[in-house]
Amino acid sequence: MTTTTGQRSTDTVHRELCHALFDALERGDVDAVARCYAPEMTLWANITGHEQTRDENLASIEKGKELLRRRTYDDRQIHTFDDGFVAQYTVTAVTHDGTRRALWACLVAEVHDGLITKLFDYLDSSKFGVPDR
Repeated sequence: MTTTTGQRSTDTVHRELCHALFDALERGDVDAVARCYAPEMTLWANITGHEQTRDENLASIEKGKELLRRRTYDDRQIHTFDDGFVAQYTVTAVTHDGTRRALWACLVAEVHDGLITKLFDYLDSSKFGVPDR
């Protein structure tokens, strides 16, 4: 959507950023993921309770490419707000032996100047059998 002044709306910009992130993750394109992140980006994940820096997260994505044959981010429901977005989705992973697993997830992003500055990643940890912290 374009505003009357010819600029793209915040909603459009944030939706495009969210899709660019998920599409890059599906392709395993770490450079494209990095282009979505601000230099100071951090990611907190509920399954670990820890925060990662941008570089730590990019390294995790690179390493994770070896673990799966394919990963898709399906059923994306994206809700935007002035300084970010919330995405609810199903992540489906296919291992090298063909095993397929799906889980529900929610990603909350803070966005400034068109780049993601903070991510909060909530995965349905019951699918992993993760023990209580």
